[in-house]
Amino acid sequence: MAHIGSALLNLGTLDDLAARQSPLHRLDPRAKVLTTLVFVVTVASFGKYQVAALLPFLVFPLGQIAVAGLPLTIFLRRLLWVAPFVLCIAILNPMLDREILLQVGPLPVSGGWLSLTSILLRFVLTIGAALILIATTSFPGVCRALEQLGAPRIFTMQLLFLYRYIFVLI
Repeated sequence: MAHIGSALLNLGTLDDLAARQSPLHRLDPRAKVLTTLVFVVTVASFGKYQVAALLPFLVFPLGQIAVAGLPLTIFLRRLLWVAPFVLCIAILNPMLDREILLQVGPLPVSGGWLSLTSILLRFVLTIGAALILIATTSFPGVCRALEQLGAPRIFTMQLLFLYRYIFVLI
């Protein structure tokens, strides 16, 4: 339990990163929220076998990390912390979808392996983009931006309470 507690308490490091100064940090939070939302919806709209089409989308989060001067290791650690949950969902795909869709040299690749790879790549792209948004805006800043964009106040207040009191619960 102590390991989970320390991992969740490390959520504060994203807020520490949000206090930095870079061109990305200085952008309007509403623009960052909208851009991240469009990015997530776009990534989610691709078909389950379109792995190669998703690869160019890696430029967006990696570019943001470079422009903001953020340490990549912090994001990789957070992604690895959640990855087992995503793997539990995606690991069944190779067993359920056995139709051969691709031949890589002598190796046949089934649709299940392609969809597993697609799920993992979408996970990295979407959760990575959300983490970068918080690391360049702060969670309260994201909630303020959502409210300014027309999200219901009760929704943003619930998010803020959840974020604030998760530390108390731990």
